[in-house]
Amino acid sequence: MDRFAWFVDAGYLYVAGGNLCLGTRRRSEVAIDFDALTTTLVAEGQTHSPEERFLRTYWYDGARDGTPTAVHSALGARSGVKLRLGRTVDAGANRIVQKGVDSLIVRDLIRLSQNRAITTAYLLGGDEDLRQGMVEAQDMGVRVVLVGIEPFPERNQAASLIREADDLVVLGREVLESAFKRREPARH
Repeated sequence: MDRFAWFVDAGYLYVAGGNLCLGTRRRSEVAIDFDALTTTLVAEGQTHSPEERFLRTYWYDGARDGTPTAVHSALGARSGVKLRLGRTVDAGANRIVQKGVDSLIVRDLIRLSQNRAITTAYLLGGDEDLRQGMVEAQDMGVRVVLVGIEPFPERNQAASLIREADDLVVLGREVLESAFKRREPARH
């Protein structure tokens, strides 16, 4: 049976999607409607791979000490979503960076490809560190579609990742805006 899966790098999604839909790259200002987003992603996969069935969406994010937040827990409890958490590290100057997220994506791309669980992988991310996982999956016969977010000329994805992909899909505001809302500031 031919199946597709989504591999979503949440860090990329929050920054690129927040920039496109809300004019901000600050994750703290962005709230995502996961029902709307996951439904949209499945529909996009069915549009581009109509002969394949949806397996699931793998959602990759960082969490302090690897402990899921309430948002992570709610997302992970959704049908058709598998939550994978790396860690976050304080990088100073009010910056938090993810660690281990790309390696989780690469691992799953390779494992699912080895097990012939998927025929197409939709990779929503932009980091060059994902390229080797893409190559390994392709070597096992999996078609890897790199999914980006406008404004694409801005090149919010590594050029090497774009070159290596079997296909490229760019999501615009009309596809994503229903899933992005401005987060209300915390009240003290």
